[in-house]
Amino acid sequence: MLLLEEQRTLIEKFVKSNKNYKGNEDLFEDFCSEAFQKSYMIFNSTSNVQKIESYVAKVVHTSILSVLKNSGRIRRTNEGFVPTKEIPVPEFSPSVELKAEPLGPSFVLDFPDPKSNAEDVLITKDVIQRIADAVCIIHKEVPSQLFLDIFNLRYVKGYKQTDIASSLNLSQSEVSKRLMQLSKLISNFLDSGKS
Repeated sequence: MLLLEEQRTLIEKFVKSNKNYKGNEDLFEDFCSEAFQKSYMIFNSTSNVQKIESYVAKVVHTSILSVLKNSGRIRRTNEGFVPTKEIPVPEFSPSVELKAEPLGPSFVLDFPDPKSNAEDVLITKDVIQRIADAVCIIHKEVPSQLFLDIFNLRYVKGYKQTDIASSLNLSQSEVSKRLMQLSKLISNFLDSGKS
């Protein structure tokens, strides 16, 4: 039977060597805690170190995936787990400003001088403007869901989901759920040609 400190050291070793650890170092303690809870029984049931190491390696991997999923950093798809980070749009990033108008909120997009050709800029500007318009219209239809606030905090101000949750007094999983709902609503909106 391994001592408690040896158990912790073994878990930390497997967490740090896991491919999903890189870029998610801020969740180190969560990974270790989750893995320790899931592997507690095996530590007390056998003294075979090789058996323990093999089991703990698997538990650490599933624990990391579980923590990443619960924190909204990955989601399960038919192809497996994929990151939920946004894909950056061309080499420039537009600044989006929220302003109030008589008919309700809208977004004004201001683009810096891009390095792309003019056609790409117009296409990108049009797509981003349509998305912003869609968010405003969706917000008018269901203001209680705070889609406009979530969109503004996430994509305009660049907040992390945990920060958005804290700002809006929601759980992080609820913010993640609403971002997914908003994504589907925007997609449906754009597909229907309403914008």
